[in-house]
Amino acid sequence: MISKKARKDWRAVAGAIWNFWTSQTGAFILAVTGIVVGYYIFYISRPILKYETEKVTFISSQNDNDYAVKVHDKDYKDLYLTRIYLHNKGAAALSGNDVSQIGHDPIRITVPEGAKLVHYTLDKTATTDAISAKLEKVNDDLVIKFDFLNPDYQIAASLLHENPDADFAITGSALNVNEITREWSDETVKTYILWGLGILYSVLLVIYVFHHWKRRRRA
Repeated sequence: MISKKARKDWRAVAGAIWNFWTSQTGAFILAVTGIVVGYYIFYISRPILKYETEKVTFISSQNDNDYAVKVHDKDYKDLYLTRIYLHNKGAAALSGNDVSQIGHDPIRITVPEGAKLVHYTLDKTATTDAISAKLEKVNDDLVIKFDFLNPDYQIAASLLHENPDADFAITGSALNVNEITREWSDETVKTYILWGLGILYSVLLVIYVFHHWKRRRRA
């Protein structure tokens, strides 16, 4: 049997929790939650362009190779292959007509200085079949041109370069797209949001219950 004191303590805790959520602090937390959820819904309802890269050693002079690599009639003993993928992780399609024009801020692969880019190509083996896309070299960068980039579609490019430390990125802007960022999985984003809100709520709740308990003891 639960003692009267234990029941009284539980009622006090439940009352404190109820008072917490109906207090100004609780109302503030609910407001913050509404803003976060609203922003997240808005965030996923538009094109969200993210990219990721993977790099491998294509050929190395340190190995006993039974083959040679020739690009544009030149032999190479050391080459590295970077594949770069552009994803639409949002809920809306992006038209190529809505992308910033060349001379402004087009969607492009930025080639870092000293990369020693040897060859580039649109990787059709990893590009969504329904997309009509191509790469166009403009100055030192590779502009990505496409017709439509629907949700969950991706465009891939393969880059051969001599510098193993070359770090390629995708930049540019378009309608409803202000920034293209490296990819985090949806699960990672949701986990950070939930953990962040959970920690905030827990800390505020503990502080509130502690102060409420102190006031009851003084009374």
